[in-house]
Amino acid sequence: MHTRLFRSESFRQAAIFAVLYVFALAALFTAVFLILDHSFKANLLREVDDDLASIRAAYVINDVEDKDHETKEVIEGRLRAPDADDAYLLQRGTRRIAGNIAPMPPQIGTLTIKVQGDHGTTHRLLGRGEMVAPGAYAFVARDLEQMDAAERGILYAFGSVLVASMALAGIAGLFLSAKFIGRIDAVTTTCRNIMAGQLGERIPPDGRDDEFSRLGGAVNAMLDRIQLLMESLRQVSNDIAHDMRTPLTHLRNKLERARDSSTAVADYAGAVDGAIADCDKLLDTFAALLRIAEIEAGAKRAEFDPIDLTDLITKAGEIYAPVMEDTEHHFVIKAEPVELFKGDHQLLLQLVSNLLNNAITHTPKGCLVALSCRREAGRAVLCVSDNGPGIAVSERAAVLRRFYRGEQSRTTPGSGLGLALVAAVAELHGAELELSDNKPGLSVFLRFALDHSPSRAP
Repeated sequence: MHTRLFRSESFRQAAIFAVLYVFALAALFTAVFLILDHSFKANLLREVDDDLASIRAAYVINDVEDKDHETKEVIEGRLRAPDADDAYLLQRGTRRIAGNIAPMPPQIGTLTIKVQGDHGTTHRLLGRGEMVAPGAYAFVARDLEQMDAAERGILYAFGSVLVASMALAGIAGLFLSAKFIGRIDAVTTTCRNIMAGQLGERIPPDGRDDEFSRLGGAVNAMLDRIQLLMESLRQVSNDIAHDMRTPLTHLRNKLERARDSSTAVADYAGAVDGAIADCDKLLDTFAALLRIAEIEAGAKRAEFDPIDLTDLITKAGEIYAPVMEDTEHHFVIKAEPVELFKGDHQLLLQLVSNLLNNAITHTPKGCLVALSCRREAGRAVLCVSDNGPGIAVSERAAVLRRFYRGEQSRTTPGSGLGLALVAAVAELHGAELELSDNKPGLSVFLRFALDHSPSRAP
């Protein structure tokens, strides 16, 4: 586990950011230290300049005989100040007139020198030297011991912060790596369990709204969809195995009877015609299955165009009005204008046709069949309703499955794929499909999200 932590990408990234942070912090500390050092020395040199100005003034004001004496008084007065850490030197040639440091060769400008203290210690002095009068050299300085102590304290504080930052960055890197590996392991474990056949496994939610949680939610939704498709595939396989057995058995029995009992060419021709008809029904069923599979795969989504639902149901009504009249159904169309939305015109027309065919097939003569569309709560609503026997509440979810046939429709022709195709087309278009009680009868509602980019006035 420890090896994985140090080898993980999250730890490497955290280490890179930690190094960059430490370098940035070190650069900041260096800049701050240099600024403080310059500020300390500038303050000391301002004090030195003030003292040199006082010494020069003493030579200007006093008589020639008293110039050195008065200047000496000024320097000694400064040295008698409590806690003085000042250093002075006033000399003529090699003779010291006043001050607390030894004579030295005159040097003009800003100097940093070292002197020996009373107890054998060495002091660094920062000061300036200049000729304050003809033959008179003055050097005024300040002891850097306090500044050095302050700078050492600053460096110690900066170093402590830097070390603490590196330690915290390392700990944070390890912590983040452990959390990252833990979350990745949860995903890996879930994937392995699913590959082992446990399709119900999901990435455990952690209650946080971050990138990993959103990714986990998206993966779980994908797994739900895959599980649904797998269950649908298994159900289709079972349905095909059961529902195809009966027509194939009938076909085989017809062929056996034709072989065993037919004696004339007409008998064989009739048996062959019946077998061909049965084969055509089987081929139609498989074609419907393939169409549903194509729709569920989403391949048709690339062919979406703006759909005028009002125009679509008007055309469907024109096609089915003669059929309704032949089957003695009352047919009503109510097409209210609605905005356009994206969809596949052919598939939606097939959807309406399947719903109208179901209404015709499963309702007795004289029943009312209504086809309508309207706008409701920002969506386009398509409705096909009738006042026939309807569908029991317990069967409404089941009738959307392939090959399902309710008790009332067992004796009617069909393969049980009509509403399954309706459900597939609705899902392809992102539409909400609802089967509800029409009291009496059945109402089928499909609610489509509107496309507000191309709109038309109602």
